[in-house]
Parts: sequence; structure tokens; C-alpha cells
Amino acid sequence: MMVDRSRSLFLKKKGFLFEPFRFPEQSIPLSNTRLRPDMELIAFERGGMHRAFLAREMAYHHVAQGELAGEPYLVSF
Repeated sequence: MMVDRSRSLFLKKKGFLFEPFRFPEQSIPLSNTRLRPDMELIAFERGGMHRAFLAREMAYHHVAQGELAGEPYLVSF
């Protein structure tokens, strides 16, 4: 999914102030990951669908933008 720059508040004159986290089209169920118990997640739900990001990745990118349950989202951290 392309990032819609017109919807972001985190722009500077020649691009993004923070490079948005680009979520892969194919998501991985948490049960299939090797997450350690001490890893923090930022999770949200829309229309019965769930999405989660590692807090350490969001601390770097600050912004994640995508689509979930047919609706756009923008998460900032």
C-alpha cells in the first residue's frame, strides 16, 4: 500500500519528518512468531481484525499507516 502523504501531519518540506513504517501486505499471526515475553506491542482492532506493531520499531518510525478492515489507519508513537 502506498503512503498517502496528504493525510500525514508529519511532513517536512521535502518529504516525511519521520519515515512511516510500511506494514507488509501479508501479516503473520502472533502464534507463528518468536516474540519474547518481554517484547512490547502496540495493538489495535477494527471490524474484528487486529494489527500489532513492535514498540521498538514504532519508537524509530513514529508513524504507521495502512488499511485494516477496508478502512485507512494512522498510528503514531
